[in-house]
Amino acid sequence: MSGQAARVARIEKLLGTAGAETHDRTLWDWYGVDCPCGVVAGECQRHPRARLAQRPPEGGWRTWLALAGRGWGKTRCGAEWVRSLVEARQARRLALVAPTAADVRDVMVEGESGLLAVSPPWCRPRYEPSKRRLTWPNGAIATTYSADEPDRLRGPQHDAAWCDEVAAWRYPAAYDMLWLGLRLGANSRVCVTTTPRATQLLKRLVEDPTVARTGGTTYENRAHLAPQFFAQITVMFEGTRLGRQELYAELLEIVEGQWFASFDRAKHVTEEAAFHPALPVRLAIDCGTSQHTGAVLFQVRTINERRRVVVFGDFYSSGSYSAATAAAVKARADELAHGRLDVVRLDPAASARTGIGPAAYSEYERIFGARVLGRWPVHPVVDGLDQIEILLDTGCLIIHPRCTHLIAAFQGYSRAKRGGMILDYPAETLHPHEDLMDALRGGIRDVFPEGRRIQPQLRTIHASRM
Repeated sequence: MSGQAARVARIEKLLGTAGAETHDRTLWDWYGVDCPCGVVAGECQRHPRARLAQRPPEGGWRTWLALAGRGWGKTRCGAEWVRSLVEARQARRLALVAPTAADVRDVMVEGESGLLAVSPPWCRPRYEPSKRRLTWPNGAIATTYSADEPDRLRGPQHDAAWCDEVAAWRYPAAYDMLWLGLRLGANSRVCVTTTPRATQLLKRLVEDPTVARTGGTTYENRAHLAPQFFAQITVMFEGTRLGRQELYAELLEIVEGQWFASFDRAKHVTEEAAFHPALPVRLAIDCGTSQHTGAVLFQVRTINERRRVVVFGDFYSSGSYSAATAAAVKARADELAHGRLDVVRLDPAASARTGIGPAAYSEYERIFGARVLGRWPVHPVVDGLDQIEILLDTGCLIIHPRCTHLIAAFQGYSRAKRGGMILDYPAETLHPHEDLMDALRGGIRDVFPEGRRIQPQLRTIHASRM
C-alpha cells in the first residue's frame, strides 16, 4: 500500500468511513424514489422510504411544519432531515430542541427513530451527553436543548434546527430565542415536528403564510406500527374529539380554556343514571385537605358489550375535619345506595401533612372498613382527564341530575393560562371543581387501570378517513 493510500485508510478509520462501500446503501436511502423490492415508497419494511408528506417541501421556505397524528413518523421525518443536511454539508452547526432534556435524549437522539438509529454506519455521529452534543465524522455538530430552559438558546449560533413537539413546550420564548440564533449560513432553516394542540405557539405557526406545512394521520403509517399499538390507540381515540387531534391531527380550538368542551348537559345528564340495586356501588373520594372534600358515587353497566360509567350521586364539603367528613360521605352513600357500598377509593397521596395522611386515612378506615377501602391508582392528571373526555365522547359516561356539584365542575373546569397560552393543567388546584374531577378520574382509573375503555374488538374505521 502506498503512503498516500495508507494515509487515506487511517483517515477513513478515524472518521468511521472505512469499508463504507461494503454496506448496502439502499437500506439507508430514506429519500429514495424507488424501493429495490418494488414496493410503494413508505410501505416496505426492509427499505424505509419517506412518503411524499415526509419529504421536505419544495420552494424557498425557512420553516417546515410537519403536523401529524400519533405514530405518523414525525421523529423519523425530523431525524432524516437533519441527517440529509449533515451528509450534504448544508449544515454545520445544528440545534435540537424538545420539551425537556429527557425528550431530546430519549426521542430525538437515542429513540427508535432518532438520529443514532437512522444514521448509516459510515456517517454516524458520536453522542456526548455530558456536552449535550453530537459530532459527525465530517465535523458537523448538533447541540441539544430543552425548551424548558429558553435562556440556554441565548448566544449560541446555528444554521439549522429541528424542534420536536412544540405543542408541548411550556415556554414559547424558547422558539423565539432559537430564531435569534439562526444567523449562520446562507439558508438557515427549521423543521418542526409535532402532534397538534391548541397552544399559542402552534397556532402562530399554522397561521403564518411563510411556513411550509405537511402532515397526515396515524393511519398513513399503519404498515410500520406494531399491530398492538395501532389497535390500542385507535380503540382509545377513534370517534372522540380527542381522536380528531391525536389521530387525525386536527388543531382543535379550546373555548376560553374550557377543559370538557364536549360536555353536553342534554346528552350527558339524564334520569337514566339512577342507582341499580343489582350492580356494585363504587365511591371515590378526593380528600384534598381536611377542609376540602369531593366525592362521587357510581356504577358500571354493560350495554351492547360496552361499559358505561353511571354517576348517580356526588358530595362536596369544606370546613370539616376528616372524621366528620367521612361520616357525612358515608351518610350520603347510605341515602342514595340504600346501604350498599362495595368499593371505596381515596386519593393515593399519603403525606402526613395533608388531610389524606395516615391519621385521616385511619378515620376513613374506621368509618368505611378496611375491606372496601383503598387508594385509587397513581396516574398523571392529564391522562385521567383525557380518559373522562373519551368516555364523554363515546357516550360511556352519564350523570344523574341530582349531581349538581359534578355538573357544575364539568361546565366550569378550565385550563390554566400563562402569557396568553392555554396550558395542560387545571387553572385552580384548590377549588370545588378540582375536587369533584379528581374524585371522578380516580374512580374511573380504578375501574379502567389500563387507561382506556375496554372494547371487545377494534372498531371499523370509515374508508373515507383512511
